[in-house]
Amino acid sequence: MEIRAYCDEYLDDAQDTLGNMMDYALNICMLDGEDFFHMFISSGIAEQFEHGNPKYLSGMTGGEIVKEIMFRTKKVELQELEEYYLDKTPEYWCGWILAYYQWKTCRSFKKILQVITVQDILYMYPTQHEADEEHFVSVLNRIFQKRHTETYLKQKMENLKVSAEELSRQTEVPEELILALMQDFSEIKKVDALTLYKISRVLQCDMEDIMEV
Repeated sequence: MEIRAYCDEYLDDAQDTLGNMMDYALNICMLDGEDFFHMFISSGIAEQFEHGNPKYLSGMTGGEIVKEIMFRTKKVELQELEEYYLDKTPEYWCGWILAYYQWKTCRSFKKILQVITVQDILYMYPTQHEADEEHFVSVLNRIFQKRHTETYLKQKMENLKVSAEELSRQTEVPEELILALMQDFSEIKKVDALTLYKISRVLQCDMEDIMEV
């Protein structure tokens, strides 16, 4: 059973805020969806959202969040007025459903965007926007399982060109365990926090970056 960062009482606000954020960024400010969402992640605001910080879930408008993201990442001060309409756009739905999926699965936005793009989700709008959220979760989980074919640990090690032998030497974690963690998605859930900490330090990442959810 997943322990979610915030209770479902705040979920409607979170979905509406993220929906308005995407609508404002893509339709009013004319930002590229992929570029903007990566800025959302790199700004640190995505993480605040994931952790249930009420300032971002319901304390700011979508446009205000976009402006903060752009200032943090680009030092740009946006002046475009916020305009939201009763008829919701595909871009709104994209943010709205992503907020639900992140909350439901406890996957970070960063991990979600590693396997599916904003454009992928926008392409789903005609067939998925009238379905309930749980149906979308099932659809996206199937895509996730199909595309996420290597553990995060293995990906990180390959990116940094660190072998299992070298990682074992630097962490004093048995090489056999590291090999098992690289190959089996479920093994990482059995590892103690100290081992995860040692591995993440060597790989220059957070522990969450190598955990499988």
